[in-house]
Amino acid sequence: MTIKPPSPEQSQHWDSRFSEPGYAYGELPNDFLVEACRHMTGGDALSLCEGEGRNAVYLARLGFRVTAVDFSEVGLAKAQALAAKHGVTITTIVADLADFDLGIARWDLVLSIFAQPPSAIRQRLYRQMHQALRPQGRLVLETKVDLNAAGAERYPGVQILGEEMAPLTIALAREQERTLSEGRYHLGVQRTAQIVALNGLDELTD
Repeated sequence: MTIKPPSPEQSQHWDSRFSEPGYAYGELPNDFLVEACRHMTGGDALSLCEGEGRNAVYLARLGFRVTAVDFSEVGLAKAQALAAKHGVTITTIVADLADFDLGIARWDLVLSIFAQPPSAIRQRLYRQMHQALRPQGRLVLETKVDLNAAGAERYPGVQILGEEMAPLTIALAREQERTLSEGRYHLGVQRTAQIVALNGLDELTD
């Protein structure tokens, strides 16, 4: 698989943020990820825009074979350090999502936690998703929502996101104001969309 690296302009902002001391979004996993994957115990997982590794390391600790993709080489180096701290192994790939190939029947789980690419890139990824996921594979997503006209294209709500994920089956979709407490950059009240989409009919266990 040929992987196109991000341009320096794309990675500069995130390299700068992830070069700051500590972990920008903390070391603990996103709480919706914990909720959505609480009954999963392993398989092949892909985390998009993983950053410094908090979610990838959590999945590795559950027994997943995790591949983490991000613009930032600095962020992924910290992800590897966090994995070593917890005694797990993850694979990291520095890549531009605009050209990233999800593969065919490759993943049991794809994770998109506050990965918010431009709409054209997001839609391209979602069009690949049903082929990239294995039967009964799962896409878990949380993203910011902007109800203002200026932000709606990049930060749409659950209705638009769910439509873009077809033909995946939407098992859970909710949009709400909630309080984030994830490191120093995700603090306070934020409207988010949370979705679990399945490749094929299935049921979530309560």
